[in-house]
Amino acid sequence: MWGSALALWTAAGMLCLHKGRPAPGPVLGAACLISVAFGLGHGSEENRCISSNAATCTKCLGLGPECGWCAQEDFMAGAAASERCDIVSNLVSKGCLSDFIESPSVAVTIPTGSEVNTQVSPGEVLIQLRPGAEASFMLKIHPLHKYPVDLYYLVDVSASMHNNIEKLNSVGNDLSQKMAPFSHDFRLGFGSYVDKTVSPYISIHPGRIHNQCSDYNLDCMPPHGYIHVLSLTENITEFERAVHRQKISGNIDTPEGGFDAMLQAAVCQSHIGWRKEAKRLLLVMTDQTSHLALDSKLAGIVVPNDGKCHLKDNVYVKSTTMEHPSLGQLAEKLIDNNINVIFAVQGKQFHWYKDLLPLLPGTVAGQIESKAANLNNLVVDAYQVLFNISVTMDRCDGAGGRDYAIIKPIGFNESTKVHIYRNCSCQCDDGRSPKQKCVDESLLEPTCPQCDGDKCQFDEDKSPLDSCKAHKNQPICSGQGVCICGKCFCHKTKLGKVYGKYCEMDDFSCPYHHGNLCAGHGECEGGRCKCFHGWEGDRCQCPSSSAQHCVNSKGQVCSGRGACVCGKCECTDPRIVGRFCEYCPTCDTACDENRNCVQCYHPHNNLSQAIIDQCRGSCPPRAHYIGQIEECFSSPSHFRIFFIIFIITFLIGLLKVLIIRQIILQRTRNKVKSASYRVSTSKKDKMFLPAVCTHTVTYRRDKPEEINIDISKLHPHETFKCNF
Repeated sequence: MWGSALALWTAAGMLCLHKGRPAPGPVLGAACLISVAFGLGHGSEENRCISSNAATCTKCLGLGPECGWCAQEDFMAGAAASERCDIVSNLVSKGCLSDFIESPSVAVTIPTGSEVNTQVSPGEVLIQLRPGAEASFMLKIHPLHKYPVDLYYLVDVSASMHNNIEKLNSVGNDLSQKMAPFSHDFRLGFGSYVDKTVSPYISIHPGRIHNQCSDYNLDCMPPHGYIHVLSLTENITEFERAVHRQKISGNIDTPEGGFDAMLQAAVCQSHIGWRKEAKRLLLVMTDQTSHLALDSKLAGIVVPNDGKCHLKDNVYVKSTTMEHPSLGQLAEKLIDNNINVIFAVQGKQFHWYKDLLPLLPGTVAGQIESKAANLNNLVVDAYQVLFNISVTMDRCDGAGGRDYAIIKPIGFNESTKVHIYRNCSCQCDDGRSPKQKCVDESLLEPTCPQCDGDKCQFDEDKSPLDSCKAHKNQPICSGQGVCICGKCFCHKTKLGKVYGKYCEMDDFSCPYHHGNLCAGHGECEGGRCKCFHGWEGDRCQCPSSSAQHCVNSKGQVCSGRGACVCGKCECTDPRIVGRFCEYCPTCDTACDENRNCVQCYHPHNNLSQAIIDQCRGSCPPRAHYIGQIEECFSSPSHFRIFFIIFIITFLIGLLKVLIIRQIILQRTRNKVKSASYRVSTSKKDKMFLPAVCTHTVTYRRDKPEEINIDISKLHPHETFKCNF
């Protein structure tokens, strides 16, 4: 409840205050979790105590609060592993006496006289912690009478809530009188909700769209997502009038749109009238569950809720276009706006809301009686503020010590001081009892010590990690164990057993055959089956003798073109067919196939064993050494191929020559035609004589004009002229 308003100081380091689940009973508030960060987090493996191979008592206790150390000297004598670090109940069952078990307890003590504070109590708390443990205590806050309070009623106005709404008419005066001992500055507000106004949540029949109760001859108001009816006010009479005017509505499905309305009531601060200095209470009255995020997909609404205020004229306008908020989003907005919620639920759905309380910090749930007779009592009881404070310590960085934290709610002049004592060491470390062992020599650290009794000196310069690797580039203990003094201690897993010198083997990671790992004919090493003698295959499912069924008449295994798997040839090329992979019409000739065998029979070659083994499987024993490689190219088949390629190349070249010749001839013809045309045109121009001479004649009746045309013999190079 007050989580966002708490300021913490600590002399040891930073403390974090978060909201958590509310305390049991009818109280309002969040469980504030204080995590004392003395170290990093710890793992969550099953029985991490024994799987960690802790060699000292201190390291064992640092694994978690469930781990204990048996300091009994003769504990599990003669066993392969002492397993001194284990769950306490397991140590007892193994024979360790309770007096020799190191397992510091966790305790919370409230000193006498620490309740002297008026508003915040207790004033002082003593806590003893060990790594991984958690301690809790209740912190009570009693606000002064003058502390302001804002209470906003958010009411489900569906038809089934008719009787409860009538009770609200008298709630104002009764509640203000009951809250008088707690606060003189008290305000009330009111809002209503039903559900999203789309199908299938409401009936969209034209006769019922505006009145969902028309079938029952009732006058109901139209359904709505959320309507802000009355802002927070001190005028109790105005509150009662607003409630008196409220009508019921209706919908079809059982869940309502409560969370949609709650988010708007939380984020629309200016509309509601929330005061910064006031304690903010949001009371939600309902008798049904609420829709959650993704429910609105039934109506085709897929836009996520943006968490913003969308009130226009006090009506939520995004109800039909945005999804319902998620629980996480709603919790975030309630925390950000310092709002505490009281779920006042009638009927069987009370337990549904009660189960949600851990997911909605700062909320409580109360069950209202018939006609909400106890509604005011729920509010008064919830005003009593309690915090469930939990303190955790991840691990110790040293031998222990003492720290403290101060919890001080803002607005109060009192605080609580929390003293934290860290139990990180074992009693057997003090050496007072010589028969107690705090060190297990069989599980010492990688820096191997020289031990004399219980006192050990560590040689930090020596690192035996290389002895825990099968090969230099492989991980330590194959990544499945820890290296202690040059020896691998394999992890214990739920899947099966990990074993081997380098933890390289197991009984679960290799393939199975007929329900048996490696067909029962091999061991699993590095995820692959390592077959016993006489067996082969990826699952060790094939006898080695079956390989003789893959040898052809030439003594080759699968004709050198495949691998023998369980007596059958698997060809390396999909073009190859035949029992021994002997047929391949599109593959190379026999000469090409045997070319690689030349090195196998050359008298001067020094071959490795791997190549020799390959020769035995791929090359026939009667293959002879071919001295001249050119002999392969002198075969008739090669001459035919060469001749065909030559002919094709010659024909292509000849075709290109003919095409080029034709192009050149065509261009030559075009040039000749163009020149002839220009010559003929020039000659015609010189021989052209005008056949007609034109002259404009003006006709006059009194004196006609005379026209004389003299055509004389033209001389060479003269042109014809018209004379008038």
